Amino acid sequence: MRWAISFFFIALLHACVVAQKTNLDFDITAADGAKLKATYYSPGKPGPGILLLHQCNMDRKSWRSLAAKLVDRGIHVLTFDYRGYGETTASGSRENIPTDIDTALATLKSKQGVDQKRLAAGGASCGVNNSVQLAKRSGEIKALLLLTGPMTKEGMAFLRTQTSLPIFAVDQAGFDSGMKALVGNSTNPNSTNVEVHKDWHGVVMFEGDPSLLDKMADWVAKVLQ
Repeated sequence: MRWAISFFFIALLHACVVAQKTNLDFDITAADGAKLKATYYSPGKPGPGILLLHQCNMDRKSWRSLAAKLVDRGIHVLTFDYRGYGETTASGSRENIPTDIDTALATLKSKQGVDQKRLAAGGASCGVNNSVQLAKRSGEIKALLLLTGPMTKEGMAFLRTQTSLPIFAVDQAGFDSGMKALVGNSTNPNSTNVEVHKDWHGVVMFEGDPSLLDKMADWVAKVLQ
């Protein structure tokens, strides 16, 4: 009897340890050997994953508040600093961005517990087009979270053909990025368009309206369930 009780508590303790949420700062090794500073947020249990791509006047730490909300909903999150941003001192150019992002996605997929069939990408400002291009290249992205950013004509054309892909798009008031039309073209009932104050560009919107964090995290959890 004592053995059974002891075994129960050991198993319970193990379950608590396994389910522990963790944040890990580490280096991603790019295709050319460059070191990209990254942070991996784990919910401590199996679930979907999302790669968040920062805007070009910030760095990966700008995603902390949203990452925490996503992890609370059982979603694995990876962020990283582009070359020349934040803590990534590696030299390079815009030509490196696609391969660096592809490497980051592969890194997220390699993390224990990440469901490789339930992956999303999110971006703010310049990260919007980076997210769309990732979806186009990989064919593995099941949802897009796009915060106040322009897209190339190529990116717009791609999304016009992906009518079943769920999109959460946010635009600043008075700024027509074309995302509203894309959401209107979507056949996915979960696709959503939100308009925010004209001065809330990218993740600045979280300071203006903190309730957006829960709305976005709930949306990602729903479409990747």
